[in-house]
Amino acid sequence: MSLPTSTLALAAVACLASGFAWAGPQLNSTYQGDAFGPIELRSDGDHLVGTAPAGGPCQRPVAEQILTGDFQGNVFLGEITLCQTGDTCTPSRSFPLMLVYNVEERALAGVVKLEGGCESPALPKSGMLVLRAPDQGAALTPVTAQATEQRQAQAPSSPPPSGGAAQVAAQRRLEPVDVAATLRQGQAQLLAQNPIAASQQFQLVLAQEKEKNNAWALTGMGVSHFLRHQQQEALKYLEQARGVGPGPARAEAWFWMACVKRAAQESRVAQEALRRALAEGWSPPEGNALVERELQQFAREGALYEQQLKQARGRKRVQGRESQGAGSASP
Repeated sequence: MSLPTSTLALAAVACLASGFAWAGPQLNSTYQGDAFGPIELRSDGDHLVGTAPAGGPCQRPVAEQILTGDFQGNVFLGEITLCQTGDTCTPSRSFPLMLVYNVEERALAGVVKLEGGCESPALPKSGMLVLRAPDQGAALTPVTAQATEQRQAQAPSSPPPSGGAAQVAAQRRLEPVDVAATLRQGQAQLLAQNPIAASQQFQLVLAQEKEKNNAWALTGMGVSHFLRHQQQEALKYLEQARGVGPGPARAEAWFWMACVKRAAQESRVAQEALRRALAEGWSPPEGNALVERELQQFAREGALYEQQLKQARGRKRVQGRESQGAGSASP
């Protein structure tokens, strides 16, 4: 499964790493995207929400809040809800999102990574979302799916630079973040039961070219989705984590796959995943309330997982080994 590792995300990492300390921009007006249509943006400190009107390319029956997240400097980290088209595509779902805000152009730009093989009538095929203030040349009229198709049919073969400086900023590769520290922040957010904030930290790691297959960040993303009851998305991240990580990371991914499958009442698969976690050397991290909660859920199933739980709790952690858990920063 591919992940949100676009050049936009790399730009977001760079902005954070370069030391922006000021508060995020205050956006309180209607912004417009070419195919996307209008969206009402409202700021509350660094927090931003966006509400799209009824209709538009996604044919919403009523006005709906589709954008939520927070600014860190001029970088927005959050999620957006969009419609998708395609035979095996989820009709509507939320996607992680990073946007770069350009002050001079009053524009937000970034790439939305849809499910593989899917498209959205609200986005061009590139997935680039550019939202601009009305005085930047955007007409505030809802865009229908038919109008979008007509516009795309009339467009030249090479797309114009619609995002200007904001889009250019979204295509740069700059300095990385502190991976270990960012993973620790993500894990802390998971322990605080704040999965959206946690996923933002893990996204920052995965956005870096050298870290796009970081198994700990992938597992953290999987657990973030699991805590939000998004099992399909959780499994995709966990399956990738178990395929690319070293032994401890694979063990962690297998454990959380067992948790997802137990929650889905797929006992046989959950048992096998828990067995694989233990075979890879997994043991419960000390003081991790999130993991302890899941172990108690297994215990409530009676004798089903009794032997595996006994094996897990009887293990002693290797001296000097950093405690692991959801989103662990362990190497």
